[in-house]
Amino acid sequence: MPSIRAPGAKKSTTLTVAVKCRPLRHKERGRDIVQVIESKEVLILDPDLSKDYLDRIRNRTKEKKYCFDHAFGPDSTNLEVYTKSISSIIPEVVQGLNVTVFAYGSTGSGKTYTMVGTKDDPGLMVLSLHTVFDLIKMDKRADEFEVTCSYLEVYNEIIYDLLEKSSGHLELREDPEEGITVAGLRCIKKQMPTILGLLQVHSAGKILELLNMGNSRRKTESTEVNATSSRSHAVLEISVKRKGRNKYPNQVLHGKLALVDLAGSERATETNNAGQKLRDGANINRSLLALANCINALGKQQKKGLAYVPYRNSKLTRILKDGLSGNSQTVMIATISPADIQYHHTVNTLKYADRAKEIKTHVQRNVGVVDTHVSDYQRMIDSLQVTEVCQLKKKLAEKESELSSKPAEKAADDELSWLNIISHEISENVQERINLQKAMSELEETNLNNRSELQRLDDIISRHQAVELDGAIVKDLIARRLVILDNIRENDEAGINYQKEIEANEKQRGQLQGMIDEAVSRNGNKTYLRILSQYRLLGMANSELQLEVAMRDQVIRHQREGLKNLWNLLMGQGLDEKQISHLAVKQGLRIEGWTMTPLALVEKQSSSLTSSRPTSVGPSSGIEYLEGTKTCDFTISIFKG
Repeated sequence: MPSIRAPGAKKSTTLTVAVKCRPLRHKERGRDIVQVIESKEVLILDPDLSKDYLDRIRNRTKEKKYCFDHAFGPDSTNLEVYTKSISSIIPEVVQGLNVTVFAYGSTGSGKTYTMVGTKDDPGLMVLSLHTVFDLIKMDKRADEFEVTCSYLEVYNEIIYDLLEKSSGHLELREDPEEGITVAGLRCIKKQMPTILGLLQVHSAGKILELLNMGNSRRKTESTEVNATSSRSHAVLEISVKRKGRNKYPNQVLHGKLALVDLAGSERATETNNAGQKLRDGANINRSLLALANCINALGKQQKKGLAYVPYRNSKLTRILKDGLSGNSQTVMIATISPADIQYHHTVNTLKYADRAKEIKTHVQRNVGVVDTHVSDYQRMIDSLQVTEVCQLKKKLAEKESELSSKPAEKAADDELSWLNIISHEISENVQERINLQKAMSELEETNLNNRSELQRLDDIISRHQAVELDGAIVKDLIARRLVILDNIRENDEAGINYQKEIEANEKQRGQLQGMIDEAVSRNGNKTYLRILSQYRLLGMANSELQLEVAMRDQVIRHQREGLKNLWNLLMGQGLDEKQISHLAVKQGLRIEGWTMTPLALVEKQSSSLTSSRPTSVGPSSGIEYLEGTKTCDFTISIFKG
């Protein structure tokens, strides 16, 4: 008969987050930018030296520090990670609790190595299975165990069974008692009574064979970032049912261990993927974005109260729903790379891991009873409900009495609470607007570089086609051009979304100001509220002006570099001042101030750009356009690795 979940005591626990940094590879010649301090803190250094001006303006350091439950350096083994972060909760599976362990990180950061491992350094999946079976062997109460194993992958939002040689598409369903289930998923069962002489499985060997077989069927591809990149999310689930034989012969404990190896996020510009690989990467990023959105929503839920969590945006998030916020003890292993070229991926992983620390789950033992009628449970529930309702009514009456006796204190507390809330909302609105404007600026700069690269590719393709060189080279260039066009289109779409968010932010700011104005008009403490309003608005304007100044300085810096590069290019071609002057007149330009050297001229022009008209080009810079002539535009693009 199916087991029926009995009421059990719940306990709240936060999600455990551990960070593991992999070693540098031989081909990664960049600087090591990650340090692990005292097995708790992770320190990362921004390698981008081109934004020093922004750091100086905002008095920021290039170092970022994050604190986690556990942090492991490049020399740590999988056994050390398992011992310190997971081994203490694995025994709970045999006691009827749910445990979820998942690895999160960018492609090539070591997720699969951490979860699966090698023969010399077995991963968390292998070590966890050995522990579960060892605990079953050491049981001294003569209980009967039933162990069930399933192994699936989510590839392009389609679920496949890794234990079947030719698996079809499987459907994800929600069962009111069992939770999220996969219809048609194959499960391997082993009856394991622990009476001496009847133990059928002496180790985790059988399930390890199934694990190796399933791993051989996973979708993997070689990219420029990772030679064996996993293109799917894999979920190994071990279910342990424990039936008592002594005092409570009809009691069943049901624990589940879910071990998840996620595919890594990637950028098409770094992997240079095309065709099916490019589509796979887009689907991987989409499902990981859905997971990140759930982590963000759950983090806000713990800080601000109830918030909508979009679990249904991806099959991956529906599978991990219990592990993220339901009945499960959960460990997140965030894997990062110490290479400076992976800085942005590493920072994003650390941000999501830091946010995941706020997530709480509610764990309770899964206890079922066989041969007990449903009506017995209904009577128990009705009795509990009547008792609880009486207690709540009594508490409500006591609270109402307290509130009625202190109306003045309540009004003062309400006003103070409202002021704190509105101040917090204004601060968040200002910070959100600054972040959106900064993201918009960086997106526009990226698209400018993409369009410059596109123009360069078009010129190269035209030259190759004109002389009819190797067609394979032209084909590769055209494929690269399509990737850049896709990036430009995606960036344009992202820019539209940013603009919508900026408009929504502006609308929210108007609403907040309206609330303050209304409070000023009807509240007795008008002076305080008016000062608060003016202070917040001035702070908002000051932050936006700081951002505009930083963006202006960035434009000036790029103009200076462009002018220097142009002068060095012309002088490097062997042109003297007379030849340069003649060439400039033919292009519709007049150049003045020949008494100085080209680099000195550039410095003069750069200083004039920082005057009262920083974005204009006029006589003060030494260059002006001739009337009635056709101008020639040029662009100097600087790409950073």
